[in-house]
Amino acid sequence: MSSQPHIVTPSDYLCVEEEFMPSSGTYVDNGAVRAAIVGFVVYDFLSRRVSVKPVKPLRIPKAGDTVVGIVTAVRDEIAIVKVLGFDIYNTFKNPFTGLLHISQASETRVQNLYEVVRLGDLIKAKVLNNYIPLLLSTKEPKFGVILAYCSRCGAILVKKDSNLICPRCHSVEARKASIEYLALAPAKHGRHHG
Repeated sequence: MSSQPHIVTPSDYLCVEEEFMPSSGTYVDNGAVRAAIVGFVVYDFLSRRVSVKPVKPLRIPKAGDTVVGIVTAVRDEIAIVKVLGFDIYNTFKNPFTGLLHISQASETRVQNLYEVVRLGDLIKAKVLNNYIPLLLSTKEPKFGVILAYCSRCGAILVKKDSNLICPRCHSVEARKASIEYLALAPAKHGRHHG
């Protein structure tokens, strides 16, 4: 028995009643104090009580949630997405796997997913199910690519009107860009100095 907290699961043996009295998150089974929940076991040596403090539950995205992720693989009809968090400022401790099927990629018909997303793109998507892998949709205007890199030179593509353009090599690339795309082309004011 250690005074350092460690994780226990329901029915794990903690001690006998004579050593420590059961407290929150525990129960007694034939004189043995056992864990009733998943959590950290805490032995209070002053009051001679043992308790289990619940572990903060892992929040798994559910249907209707908005998530962000990085495209890690693209095929003609499906893309694999490493789902990073609910937004770029609220990331998960461990990422989830998401799947974007061509039927959920755009409101307009596309020939293949390469017209919608590419490897390394940061996307915002809607979750369609309540289990892993997460089924994703980028159909709505706020969903889609929110940051992309040029497939020629690697620079961040900027959004100008409905196009994604490389400011370095001037390549124009097809994506289903979100209306919340992060890199916008600067507005031109006054005379152009070329």
